[in-house]
Amino acid sequence: MTVRMPIQVMSPDLALKIAAGEVVERPASAVRELLDNALDAGAKRIAVEVEDAGLKTIRVVDDGAGMPRDELALAFRSHATSKIRDLDDLQRLSSLGFRGEALPSIAAISRVEVQTRTEEEATGTRFSIAFGEPAAPSPCAAPRGTRITVSDLFSNVPARRTFVRSLRAEGGQIAGVVMRHALAHPDVQFTLALDGVSTFSSPGSGRLEDVAPEVFGAVTSKSMMPVFREEQGIVVEGIVGKPNLSRQNRSLIHIFVNGRSVANRSLIFALTQAFSGFLMSGRYPVAAVHLTVPPNEVDPNIHPSKSEVRFAREREVHGALHRAVEAALTEHRFGENRLEPVTTNGDQPSSADEQIPFGLLQTLDQVQAAIPEIRAMPALRIFGQANATFIVAEGPSGLYMIDQHAAHERVLFDRFDAELEVGDVSSQSLLEPAPVELNPGQIEALEVNAGLLKRAGFDLEPFGSDACLVRSVPTAAARTKVGDLVSEVLTELENLSEPGAARERALAALACKAAVKAGASLDVEEMRELVTQLESTARPATCPHGRPTMIHLSHTQLEREFGRR
Repeated sequence: MTVRMPIQVMSPDLALKIAAGEVVERPASAVRELLDNALDAGAKRIAVEVEDAGLKTIRVVDDGAGMPRDELALAFRSHATSKIRDLDDLQRLSSLGFRGEALPSIAAISRVEVQTRTEEEATGTRFSIAFGEPAAPSPCAAPRGTRITVSDLFSNVPARRTFVRSLRAEGGQIAGVVMRHALAHPDVQFTLALDGVSTFSSPGSGRLEDVAPEVFGAVTSKSMMPVFREEQGIVVEGIVGKPNLSRQNRSLIHIFVNGRSVANRSLIFALTQAFSGFLMSGRYPVAAVHLTVPPNEVDPNIHPSKSEVRFAREREVHGALHRAVEAALTEHRFGENRLEPVTTNGDQPSSADEQIPFGLLQTLDQVQAAIPEIRAMPALRIFGQANATFIVAEGPSGLYMIDQHAAHERVLFDRFDAELEVGDVSSQSLLEPAPVELNPGQIEALEVNAGLLKRAGFDLEPFGSDACLVRSVPTAAARTKVGDLVSEVLTELENLSEPGAARERALAALACKAAVKAGASLDVEEMRELVTQLESTARPATCPHGRPTMIHLSHTQLEREFGRR
């Protein structure tokens, strides 16, 4: 029999801890809130130091305006804020924070010490609060700005602590938060140290192009181009990857609204749609784009994380973003003297001489619609090779054009899948272990999928806070550049919506890097062997990424094209 409990008001302590769980889901959430406060204080230099992924210590030091001594204790009371006074202020909000929840929420589940001084004060003030219990403020020596230290996070709420991922993965999440803030505010200098090791630094020059190499890497940032458009009071500016740069997921699409990083599906859709016709299906661009919208036309009060926004003129904002990116892509396309190679670090060519004619991209939807009709391959007679990319063959019912890279991908994917199933993937040790730099998402993917990668022939181990050491790779991919191989496989494993997709993604990336490339000349025997192997696969019509491996031109189609029908 169920015993009914009487309705009663929760104690203030319990209510605060529950509310804190909404604001501070993980250490990275606390870092985000503290960075928002520093930026709202006008800081131009912000240093973040973290120990044990924030569970032991989070320290944020800024050179902002500081907090007056007589307001310091008040700042840690629920719903105390300097950002708004009444509901109308939400209609013209220019700050990142506004609810007055961050500091009391953090203080309810940790030990906090603040040292701060304003320009007008001769000495600084030290204030500490432990799990919601404040101590008396005291004077201290301090430069202008604020130094806030958070210790023992979640130690009084063990349930929350158990849901924190591994320290390395959580450190990667914190790095991601700092990097997004650096992209959102290129005029501010950010530094990050994880367990005493400097892992990130942005110049604070005010130019997004100077921050990009620190976030995306030097090679990637060189393949990005500027975007700018102003219409109807909406300004769009930033950088996006050229069509020869793409990823398997949306993890490198960063959109900011009035200096706030947002996760808005409609905005991401508008941006990716602008790349329609430039990227293959299932590939996504790299981007860091800022939208400046009148504050009274944006509502950030949607979600506790303040990462979701609502627009008064949603259609106009989405249209401005789409047109800005589309214009940049069009200008780039017609500014080139040659066809743009479609390079995706995935299932498409990966060097400047591996080109797919633009016209093929325009007709890919029609081609893919016809491809599923091919259930099995007939015996083919090889004629030769076109453009060192396509194998030309004849079958009983017409001509076949076979993409050698896509076909080899399918062959290797099926082989790797079968070997992995029986635990028979061979690996080759490197003469010397090779270090490979990783971004936060790749670091997390490495930890989460360590067992799968080991079974797939990789021997990888953490190396510092932002790299791994490669000791061996699958034998089939031994001739591939180690850094590119590991980076691509881990990128494919980032942000998977379905855990079961990890195996397929990893094998698809491995097959892609190991497969023969477009632009590679093959002799007749090599072409015949590849086609024979493709015939023996279960799904010869598509590569593991869904691209067609072949195009079939029937005798009827040929006769019609030549006017014989």
